[in-house]
Amino acid sequence: MTQKRVAELIAAYGAAPDKWPEAERIAALAVLRRDPALQAELRQMAALDAALDRWPSPAAQVDAVALAAHVSATPRPRVVARRPFFRFPIFAWPNAAGLAAAALAGFLVGWSGLDSDYSSAQLDSVDQQIVASLVEDATW
Repeated sequence: MTQKRVAELIAAYGAAPDKWPEAERIAALAVLRRDPALQAELRQMAALDAALDRWPSPAAQVDAVALAAHVSATPRPRVVARRPFFRFPIFAWPNAAGLAAAALAGFLVGWSGLDSDYSSAQLDSVDQQIVASLVEDATW
């Protein structure tokens, strides 16, 4: 046990040795008996403890039932959370992006004419020959 540790015990737990940790109490009292500076510090802490003991404890003055009645009887202002008219949820952004991409692809396909049905009248002569040869090969 060092003098510094005894000073820490006095500062942390006060002047009453019965409030000090039991494991360190006997060794701290032995060091305290040999050091007059620590004894002076103990007397100062005892004076501070006595002054603090004269003050009434705020916890002892509080009546729990009266406090609960006061808290429950006190009206609280109603807080109304103002939300925008329409808030798009965060989790819906990927769905909206996919929908927009599908709409754009549909517009491009419709605008380009890729969805129109090509009949034999619309094919040029080379395409007609290729189709005719494929049809002849497919028939048995």
